Amino acid sequence: MKRKSSGKIIFSSICGIIILVAILIYLGRVKPILEIVPTELDFGDKETKMPFTLKNKGEKKWAYLSFVKTLQYEIDIPKDNDWISVSPKSGLCGKQEEKNIPIVINRDKLAVGINRAEINVKSNGGNKTIGIVAEGVKEEKIIKIISPYAGASLAIDEDITIRWSATPNISNHADILLLRNDSIVENIASSYNYRNDATSNGEFKWTPKSPLRPGEEPYTIRIIDSLNKDVFAEVASLKITSPLTKLHLKNITTAHQKPSTLQFVFSLRDQNNRAVLIDPSKFNWKNLKIWENNEEIDYMESRPFLYTQDDFQLQVMLVLDFSASIKAQRNGIDTMLAGVKSLIDRLKETHQIGIAEFHRSDEAPLIIQPFTTNKQTAKDAIDTFAKKSIYSDFSICWDAVYNGLKEFPSAPDPKTFRALVFLSDGFDNSSVRQPDDLISLANKRDVHIYVIGLGDVRHQGILENISVKTGGTYVHAEDMNVFLERFKQIIEDLGGQYKISYITPKKPEDGIFTVKSELTYKGITGVPPLEDKVDASLVFGKTNQGVIVFETSPFIKGERAEIFMWCDHVPRYINTFRFHLKTEKPYKISLVPASNGGICDGWNVTNKGNSWYQMSSPDPKDLSHDLEFGRSGIICKITIDNIKEEHLEIPFLLDNSVYKLGQTFYGRDASEIDTNKNWNKILIISKKQG
Repeated sequence: MKRKSSGKIIFSSICGIIILVAILIYLGRVKPILEIVPTELDFGDKETKMPFTLKNKGEKKWAYLSFVKTLQYEIDIPKDNDWISVSPKSGLCGKQEEKNIPIVINRDKLAVGINRAEINVKSNGGNKTIGIVAEGVKEEKIIKIISPYAGASLAIDEDITIRWSATPNISNHADILLLRNDSIVENIASSYNYRNDATSNGEFKWTPKSPLRPGEEPYTIRIIDSLNKDVFAEVASLKITSPLTKLHLKNITTAHQKPSTLQFVFSLRDQNNRAVLIDPSKFNWKNLKIWENNEEIDYMESRPFLYTQDDFQLQVMLVLDFSASIKAQRNGIDTMLAGVKSLIDRLKETHQIGIAEFHRSDEAPLIIQPFTTNKQTAKDAIDTFAKKSIYSDFSICWDAVYNGLKEFPSAPDPKTFRALVFLSDGFDNSSVRQPDDLISLANKRDVHIYVIGLGDVRHQGILENISVKTGGTYVHAEDMNVFLERFKQIIEDLGGQYKISYITPKKPEDGIFTVKSELTYKGITGVPPLEDKVDASLVFGKTNQGVIVFETSPFIKGERAEIFMWCDHVPRYINTFRFHLKTEKPYKISLVPASNGGICDGWNVTNKGNSWYQMSSPDPKDLSHDLEFGRSGIICKITIDNIKEEHLEIPFLLDNSVYKLGQTFYGRDASEIDTNKNWNKILIISKKQG
């Protein structure tokens, strides 16, 4: 009996304890407490997404036998504030837990001005309100035509590409019209869907056809938002031209060199003395013919190459006018600098740009940027100089141009096209040099001068004579409003430079022979033909010996130099280069795109360690990936940093042991070949301050 009584007592005690604990736990339950940080979000006039923090601030009463209830929350956005969204709109939050919840606003739905709203956060731990502030800005609906530019010539039966940009708040459909004297001449496109998203540009290919009449009143292209006819853009003063009727070869020079390479460098101009631009990828190679001693060469043995300006060196010196006559024109200096920068941006990474200036007679014209391949360096130099108060009523134009011409190397180099571009109103009252001096020096250094006559030009004949006698072109800009368009014409003219190159089979015993080449484009054969008499003994060389040269800008900024490794001649069956650079300076080997004249675009560059690098074609076993025999172009670019010295010499070695068929590469100095038939070269980098 006692045992039963004891058991009952123990059971009762346990039950009492359980009940007591339950009571304590029930009494120890802690309510959640809602906290919001911050209580107001200001999106300003740009932000579209900002977070707030939601937290359960409930705390335990005791260390044991108490707990914080889970916070259950729900976010409510008033219906009239549809420009606000939040996700998630509800959820759970444990004790002391924090949740970052993003608020997103749709700026397209904002009213112009200050928009205010409140978001309500309801929970079992209390309610809170978050204030939302956002400024609605009226977005302009803008269409901007990128090309063609005002004053451009559009040839009948030749495709042109109309390009434009539009703000995201404009529809994706456009109408394109051709007008003359505000009358619609042609409906080029209707409700054309030009983009699949809100940011991409529009593009439409169009071919002008007869009965459009060349040489009459200027035409206008207008692009209209199909859903809002009040939003449009147009480009005016377009000229419709007839098809190419004449093809002139000008500025012809020869660049024959070893091994057995014959080259002609020239400009192509149409019947209006405008540059003719040829896309070699679309060029019919049957229209390039070469004869030696009146017999056509075997094109299977020696393929001729047509190189565009992108494929060989280019040096351009810009002479800028900072005189009062330019400053006095509305946005004169800014417009001039915009044109200059557009030219710089069009240059390839291998092309060199230099900047000269003139502003007053009591200070000599300056070279504010010597030749450099670094385009940003050139633009920075222009901006820095333009900030100065340097304007004067006196013009020393001729001295400034002469100063720019002196920057070109004194020895002509037919492999490099040299051009000087300047604008002038033909007024000069302070120069020592005269136009004849410019023509003389330009011809000695093989520099072509391109002139933009600005405004009411005095002595326009003098400016035209300078350009004609140096192989450049002259254009007239009535005022600064059309200056940019005329500058674009000059840029196009700079692009009309070409080179024809091929390997001749002639040997020294063949003596002097005649070579003749004809180029036919769109059914028109260029005149005059390319002709020369060549002494075979002066150009003969082993065609299995490749030629490499280095080109570098003499100006270094930011302790960096760019060196381009050029190949002047490629032997047969070349799919590899292996070389070594001995320097403690950090450097990088990179490929140059084919669009910039690179011949190894798509190859692989491998760091073999100990400063050895190997470049290989995508598949060395596939002959179709080998470099073309007789080709010339850029192998790679070497960028060297941390140059603190005024003069730096870097040993370079090219390993010829990788070639198994007798091919070798070297420069033009036989003393640089070592006993292992490898090529040793010292790369010299010198700083030249402007």
